[in-house]
Amino acid sequence: MLAAWAVLAVEVTASIPRPAQYFDQLVNHFDSSSATYRQRFYSYDGYFGGPSSPIICIIGGEGAIPPETGIFYPWIVDVVAKRLNALVIEPEHRFYGESIPVGGAPFNASQLKLLTPDQALADAVHLIQWAQRANNCTARGTAGYCPVITIGGSYPGYLSAMMRLRYPFVVDMAYAASAPLTMYAQQIDQYAYYELITKSAERSLPGCAAALRSAFVDLLSLDLESLQNELAVCEPLPPYVEVGGLSVLQQETAMALAITFAGLNMENYPPTNATGLHSACAQLVASPTAASLSKLLRGQPNLASRRRGEHLHATRASQGCFNMSGWLPAGPHATISSGDWSGVGTGSDGESWDFETCTYLVEPIGMNNVTDAFPPRLWTYEWLESHCKARFGVVPQPHALVDAWGFTPEGLVAAGASRILFTNGLNDGWSVGSVTETLSTTLVAINMPNGAHHSDLSHDPPSPTDTSDVTEGRAQALALLQQWLHLL
Repeated sequence: MLAAWAVLAVEVTASIPRPAQYFDQLVNHFDSSSATYRQRFYSYDGYFGGPSSPIICIIGGEGAIPPETGIFYPWIVDVVAKRLNALVIEPEHRFYGESIPVGGAPFNASQLKLLTPDQALADAVHLIQWAQRANNCTARGTAGYCPVITIGGSYPGYLSAMMRLRYPFVVDMAYAASAPLTMYAQQIDQYAYYELITKSAERSLPGCAAALRSAFVDLLSLDLESLQNELAVCEPLPPYVEVGGLSVLQQETAMALAITFAGLNMENYPPTNATGLHSACAQLVASPTAASLSKLLRGQPNLASRRRGEHLHATRASQGCFNMSGWLPAGPHATISSGDWSGVGTGSDGESWDFETCTYLVEPIGMNNVTDAFPPRLWTYEWLESHCKARFGVVPQPHALVDAWGFTPEGLVAAGASRILFTNGLNDGWSVGSVTETLSTTLVAINMPNGAHHSDLSHDPPSPTDTSDVTEGRAQALALLQQWLHLL
């Protein structure tokens, strides 16, 4: 592990809005067709030093990247790219935003077969190689070679690591923040995720976990009419909730609240009494009742579209009632309980992410009300299979990618993988499914006890509210990238 580093005293902008650009990307990289689609991407060349300087590829994830957002992570542009004289490019993930290979939302199962991590990696490879050619970079091993660094947070962090593992002849090093490799490898206990979220809430305000449990007891003791009145449920209910009656209303309300706390956990940085998580806990500790939970659902911006750097929040409280339909992704047979029990988001992006977690990115997340504060609900492959068959006519393949790619910690070491940096905020539920131990001299983990979900990437340093561990983690990360570049 690197020694402590000085605080980076640099000025940064609040955001990096950029005009959208478009790249003619292959619809299918793994057949003989030459059909293309327009993939949206963004770039920043203000610090680029030309041939022999690095190219940073920020990997897009499970959501749109509109021009007003542009580059996800100002720290990457204003600190890392400036220090490294790097070009920054950022592709939008296929089937999100405007980057649609075929059809349109709601998508059919045949179209969604082109939505795989493998296709997304190939998209990034083609864009990177085009950027190298467009900027007169020369072949690896020559003076004008432009080394490639991939960067991503959460699912894109996983993709960033996979870019280095799968395409080492294209990608020279990877920065993977809050990347759930061991979750996608099916190596974690299903209760670990919400256990850490409960611990994070209790750390935010002692007594929060007990208050949350009590409030759920109060909420779930109500009969159907009383529960609907207490929640102020918008009419009409989604048909599946109407048909399912009390048990389904209880189940989906509990899931919506769990998703809300999952989102608040990811945004819980810096961990002070100014965060949404602390405010929610304060409300519950003051009044551990069904009414307090109802207020959270009706007044708290939902953070299910939460794992991207731009932090887009979909507020579903505009009608002053609990709008269950507003929680649903696009497509037939949509439900709040989805392939991702931390929330898939809404609209076409939510449909695409539901599909991804129904195929290769299986996420074992359950609740037991023992190690966590949420109503017990066992997650099973059988439930997931039923959900995914109804939604998309597909069968989940939880082991397919890890068997093919070998991205377990042990598999990375055995494969001789190198130059991958894993960063984790240990106050983040997703850290339970990430790589938190340094595996070798070039498979390095940096852990930040006060960090939330890829806090090292998402917030704009320097800031008087930054915690020292996140500030130091950023400095260590930059120093490691510089060290690896010097060794190429």
